[in-house]
Amino acid sequence: LVHLAKLSDSETVLIHGGAGGVGLAALQIAKWRGAKVIATAGSVEKRNFLKLLGADVVLDSRSLEFVDAVMIDTDGEGVDVVLNSLFGEAMERSIEVLKPFGRFLELGKRDYYGNTRIGLRPFRQNLTYFGIDADQLLTRQPALAEELFRDLVGLFEDGTLSPLPHRVFDANRVVDAFRLMQQAGHIGKIVLRPPSVPESLPEASTLSFKADATYVIAGGFGGFGVELLKRLGDMGARHLAVLSRRGDTTEEAQAAIAELAKAGITARAFACDITDEAAMSGAFEAIRSDMPEIRGVFHTAMVLNDVLIANLDHDGLSKVLAPKVRGAELLDTLTANDPLDHFVLYSSATTLVGNPGQANYVAANGYLEALARKRRAEGRPALTVAWGAISDAGYLTRNEDVNEMLSRKLGRHALSAKEALDGLMALMALPQESLETAAVGYARIDWQSARKDLALLDTPLVSLLGLGDGDDGSAGEGVIDLHALLEGMDNVTAAQTVAKLLAGEIGKILRIAPEEIDAHKPLSEIGMDSLMALELRMSAERQLGIDIPLMSLANGATLIDLSTRVANRVLGETGEDTISSDSRQLASQHVADDRTETEDLSDIAEKVESKSRELGSFL
Repeated sequence: LVHLAKLSDSETVLIHGGAGGVGLAALQIAKWRGAKVIATAGSVEKRNFLKLLGADVVLDSRSLEFVDAVMIDTDGEGVDVVLNSLFGEAMERSIEVLKPFGRFLELGKRDYYGNTRIGLRPFRQNLTYFGIDADQLLTRQPALAEELFRDLVGLFEDGTLSPLPHRVFDANRVVDAFRLMQQAGHIGKIVLRPPSVPESLPEASTLSFKADATYVIAGGFGGFGVELLKRLGDMGARHLAVLSRRGDTTEEAQAAIAELAKAGITARAFACDITDEAAMSGAFEAIRSDMPEIRGVFHTAMVLNDVLIANLDHDGLSKVLAPKVRGAELLDTLTANDPLDHFVLYSSATTLVGNPGQANYVAANGYLEALARKRRAEGRPALTVAWGAISDAGYLTRNEDVNEMLSRKLGRHALSAKEALDGLMALMALPQESLETAAVGYARIDWQSARKDLALLDTPLVSLLGLGDGDDGSAGEGVIDLHALLEGMDNVTAAQTVAKLLAGEIGKILRIAPEEIDAHKPLSEIGMDSLMALELRMSAERQLGIDIPLMSLANGATLIDLSTRVANRVLGETGEDTISSDSRQLASQHVADDRTETEDLSDIAEKVESKSRELGSFL
């Protein structure tokens, strides 16, 4: 603003990216000062728009022909000011169109981070280069920023300046907004309208458990069950009754009871079959006679017997249904006269979307969700939680094969036990009257990965719910086992194979055919920006099961560079071929020219490469 406001009616300014928000603002200021404006834009629509707004000359920003065009239009003299947002060669050539004593105003950041070199020869004509970062104006020069904003407001109030053209997106269309920005399809600014906030928000209720009450947990002393017992104790409970087949005869149960006792919590184990009414009645009689009144019930019991429905027999069905259905029914009946504050049932996220081989398990959990709604309809507390995969406690930690299968189907994004219990406590703190929140799913699911095996995700119902939305139906082909795919290939063939896979992912992001991608051209030159690079990294991790450090996507990396690095890593190659040129360059900058023979550049470069992977994974 400071530089543009100093323009005079005898000067000419070249504004790159004139149809963007900054470009349109600069156009207004330059016209206000009476300067001649030469603007560039990347599409015919944008160039026509700039002509309507009063730009004197409009050129194509995606071609270097603007250099000759500017010199012709200015009779070989050049312009007084360049407002630049282009990068690479386009930025360098823009310096050439400045007349003596001209000013170059650099707004772009890509050349800064890329540490691009420019020659000093043009500056012999008294040129001035200004690197501009508006963020630093706010933090380093707050007084000047305040003054400039005050001046801007005055110019808007007297009608000298007018608001920029913009396109508004509702909050639920944020993906569409970023897509439009990635494709440079917008004119002016993109505005996201925040979600509507009700005038009054319900006060957050706090949850605690009574020290003079008993909480019954049906389901034993499994890993996730023990975590629940600890959490109940941490939140005030002092009397816990655990119903399980083996009671306190296992080492796990004895260890859990002893650990809880150290914290002042009494945990008693009652050996009983939760599907046996007589055994359950006896257990509740003992609890009521020896322990404080029952104020909460948690039904966590489960049995799995995965089999395709065509092969499902009566025993295979009842084995899974009994502990869930009969157990919940008895807990519901036998506590009908107890003053319960909580009645919690454990379901599974597979109930939301189905799962091949688990029709019996899904049906059992469906009953629990219906029971929770029935209890709430009768004015009694109830909550069913459909859990996603839990990574560090419970059934999946004891059954790696099932964990691996579920990870492939629902995506490798499990909850930790702490996250799950944090969610449970938050759900239990909510009012217990609404039927809509009687059964809640609490899971972290990668819908793209789940789409391959879960046919429900392709139904209109799921589309209406907004679940499983992806860029296109082809994105759900699941994770490709690169180790198996590349096994036995030589380095060149492996790199070409990976290049085809990555080209497919890049094509989806850029909305172009994979065969149109030049494998030897820097990704930045085919339209990939930092946001798209992050999207590629996430897509590669999801679809190919590989982690691409963000540093590998920068500094002029080509598709063949990237695929070679990935192939070498997957094949387990060692040596210099696996070290990126970026890492080798960084290593060389930290090794003196007179290093001893024992110092190996490759060793240093490998450390740099390793750190870059860690950084990329962290980001």
